[in-house]
Amino acid sequence: MAIDNSQRPKANIFRSDRWRQDHKSMSPTRPTPITCKIAHSCRACRYINTSYEASVLEKHSAAIEAFRAAGLLEGCSVSAAVPSPRTLAYRAHAKLVVRGAADAVLKPKEGERFAIGLFQPESHQLVHLEECPLHRPSINRLLPDLKAELEASSLEPYHEELHQGHLRALAIRAAHLTEEVMLTFVCMDDAQRVELKAMVLRLRQKGHVIVSAHINVNAEKTNAIFGSQTRKIVGADGLRESMCGFIFEIGPTSFFQVNPWQAETIYRRVEQLAGLAKSGDVAWDLYCGTGQMTLMLSQQGYRALGIEENPQAVADAEANVLRNELTQPPQFVAGRVEDVPALLPKWSHNPELIVVNPSRRGLAPGARQLITQGLGDRRDSRLIYVSCEAETLIRDLKELTQQGRRLRQLECFDMFPFTEKLEWLAVLQ
Repeated sequence: MAIDNSQRPKANIFRSDRWRQDHKSMSPTRPTPITCKIAHSCRACRYINTSYEASVLEKHSAAIEAFRAAGLLEGCSVSAAVPSPRTLAYRAHAKLVVRGAADAVLKPKEGERFAIGLFQPESHQLVHLEECPLHRPSINRLLPDLKAELEASSLEPYHEELHQGHLRALAIRAAHLTEEVMLTFVCMDDAQRVELKAMVLRLRQKGHVIVSAHINVNAEKTNAIFGSQTRKIVGADGLRESMCGFIFEIGPTSFFQVNPWQAETIYRRVEQLAGLAKSGDVAWDLYCGTGQMTLMLSQQGYRALGIEENPQAVADAEANVLRNELTQPPQFVAGRVEDVPALLPKWSHNPELIVVNPSRRGLAPGARQLITQGLGDRRDSRLIYVSCEAETLIRDLKELTQQGRRLRQLECFDMFPFTEKLEWLAVLQ
């Protein structure tokens, strides 16, 4: 199937003719409307307090040079970065570390016990965070009241060296259209469940629209945020979201893009590139999460199969299929991509299209092998690779192109304004 460039998504800023001419018109002096007061300590957002246009140009240019140095761009169409529809208040999911006040680089007020925030890059130095210009307003409004509740509680913050305490982290997710909130406490055990429920109810009384609250148990010595067990405290099982005409419910540990506005731009682009399926065409959606792109492929007429390691996300995906009443519902397989070949249903063995959206670690060798085998040597079979990490994308593309595939086009979307990261979309055919 031919690659369709006629429906390129047009963002609502910068997509002028001058932007398409190698970004030459981008002004390096345009001020940022909101400044971050702790940028020098937090260091999570390299470009905060600077020109947004200049930051996109700089990080896009640097990454493209890396793709070129890897020998991937010969005969490849390269597009300018699509800027984010929102540059501030776009993060709808905050994963925040909880430690003792004495352990924070920026100290909370005198007498307070808890520090809540982010680790500085490449370290375990916690920066206490009272608000963030990138977080949704509902998250910023909740944080001070939540911290006050924790200070008044019997809970103790987690002590990393001693591996002691109660509360290790907080995950706060806000629905991007409604500002409803799902709150998850990551604890060493669930002994504080009753106290946490009372805390959530008080926060509701203060006006916070917490529609779903959970406790996740993580008693391991690990850098991972979530453990394997989650129990609902109060409210719904998950958070209701809407994107690309579909309604989703997201569980407390399921993946969902932090910038839903730009995510919809990317998903629509995948939909355009996939095109309408011919009768019987099969599509795989690897690392499918809660099934957003799987449902879109199904709606395009593909016999779609989603593969996802997180069992919570697979359960969410299957529920989302029923919720959206698709005429040709997709199927899902729970497991690591590299481990599922024996579990693939017979009807799915020769996909015309494979869509992948892995974590920043990229594809495991077994996953690259599965993709190569699935695409085979059929001329019209295609791979659409969505990635949040240029380094691992380059590694995987080099491996996949050595197997006879050709990188036809490379597109870029600023999913994470003011950070060093970009979201990439690569098409191999």
